[in-house]
Amino acid sequence: MVFVMLRYPRVFMVAAAFSFGISLSPSGGVLWAQDDDKPAIAPQPRTINLTQEQRFIIKENVKDLGLSKARKDAPETIGDPVPKDIELRSLPPEVATKVPQARSHLFFIKDGDNAIVLVSPNDRRVADVIH
Repeated sequence: MVFVMLRYPRVFMVAAAFSFGISLSPSGGVLWAQDDDKPAIAPQPRTINLTQEQRFIIKENVKDLGLSKARKDAPETIGDPVPKDIELRSLPPEVATKVPQARSHLFFIKDGDNAIVLVSPNDRRVADVIH
């Protein structure tokens, strides 16, 4: 097999590509196919880093406010823009005191799964989601 690799590198590459389900270009280069279960674009990193305890504090202070909820199809992917028709609210003062890095963020509650979606006020993009 080593002899074939050294003497016929294209034959080895084609055989390996066939074995592993990889496509080759006419020039012999490898064309990597995207996996169906992986996103085409890497998800955005959170713009706010919260501990589990801080997430709990936010959830406990927001859940009983009796606020109207945003529609079920409201965005909840980090980095997605939040449409202007979704009303954003300030976090309660208790949250601002206990979770200072969230103080400037706004939020909405998504109907259906009651997710609390934190939004960056500068660009109205989803910063984090608390389920």
